[in-house]
Order: sequence, then structure tokens, then C-alpha cells
Amino acid sequence: MNANRQKERISNFIKQTKANDATAKKYLTKFNWDLESAVQQYNHDTKPPAPQTNTKTLENAYNKYKNPSSGDIEIEGIQQFCADLGIEPLDPVILVISKYFKASVMGVYKKEEFTQGMTSLVCDSVDKLKSKLPALRRELTDPIKFKGIYNFVYGFSRESGMRNLSLENAVQLWRLLLAQRFPLLENWIGFLERRERKYDISKDTWEMLLDFLEIFEREGLAGYDPSGAWPVLIDEFVEELTKNNS
Repeated sequence: MNANRQKERISNFIKQTKANDATAKKYLTKFNWDLESAVQQYNHDTKPPAPQTNTKTLENAYNKYKNPSSGDIEIEGIQQFCADLGIEPLDPVILVISKYFKASVMGVYKKEEFTQGMTSLVCDSVDKLKSKLPALRRELTDPIKFKGIYNFVYGFSRESGMRNLSLENAVQLWRLLLAQRFPLLENWIGFLERRERKYDISKDTWEMLLDFLEIFEREGLAGYDPSGAWPVLIDEFVEELTKNNS
């Protein structure tokens, strides 16, 4: 490679990495002047170490909230956890936290759930987690992240051994998650509660309600395709709305 090409590669390496001239030459020479490989290796070598959590501090945080009898964090412990975070137990951000914990049951954090969740958030204390609440709360307004949280909540909220979510619990969660997003929320809840038979809510109905919401926000009822593979409850809800609006 001629001198001019070498100078060009050095210049481009420096632009991409902010390294000095000597470092650029060292890495480019090592990789036979392959700019992409040299930059990739430099970035790997200079990447800062991942933040670490202090295992002992995290253990102390868990022990503060756990029930000594069961070894799990249960209702009272979660209430204190929320109080220390400065949030109400019904603040939707606790559902975001529970998703990071991969909690399997509402109202309980097992030690491994709490530990791996706090570690994934790079928090070994409640104060550190508290500082991240604004970022976690923003996930509720990000459409893609919100959908992941919303779908997680279904399995997390079912009673042990139950395939579906009780209507009572579904209503509470919809009001918690969708009150500011779904103009027809109370119409939907009223429709379900007026039915002679109060059906539990299937996973399909739970998840596709959010799809219906997204269509309604974009196009109103005109965007609803009755020939689509919608759950029966949503089909019947739209029929009722159409009749009321005609």
C-alpha cells in the first residue's frame, strides 16, 4: 500500500476512534491496513468494563424486604420497597421493574428474581434503582417497549394454576396501563361487565386488545376489519359500538 493510502487510513482511523497517530499506525499495521478490522479491535480493547454490582450490598437490600419465614419478598416487603423508591404500589412503573425481575407471580419477588433483575439494571441498592425510575417510566411511553410490558403483565398477574386472567384483575390492570392511552377503555370495561356471563380474559383477548387500540388510534372504527382473526369479545364489542353510533 502506498504512503498516501496509508495516511488516508490513519486519518480515518483517528476520526473514528479519536486515537492518536501512533496508536492508529500500531493497529493498522497489525491488521495489514484493514481499517474495519483495526477499528473493531481497538474498540474492543478500549471498551470500558461493564459496571459491576456489589453482591453484599445487593444481598443486604434483599434481606431488608424479605419475609424471614418464606425467604421471599411478599406484599409487606413490596410495599416497603415501593415506599423506599418513593412510588405508590399501584404506580405502573412497578410493572416495568417486575418485568426486569422476570417475576413469575404478582405480589412476590423470589431472591433470584430480585437479584438478577437488579443486576441487569446495574443496581445494587434501592437508591440506585430510584435514580433510574425516570428512564424506566419512559418505557411506558415507548410503543415497542410498552407492548412487551403489557404482554408480560398478563402471565405475571394470573392466579396460580389459572390459564386465564380473571375479569376483575384484568379490569384493574387495564385501568392502570391503558387509562391514558385508550379513549374507549370505560366503554370496553362496561361492555364486559354488562354481560350476563363474566368470562375470564384469555391471553389472545388481552394481547389483541392492544392491537385494536393501535388501529383505533390511527383510523378509528373504520380501520377495524371484521373478517380479521379477532377474538369474539372484541368482535362483539365493535358490533355494539357500531350499533350505538348508527
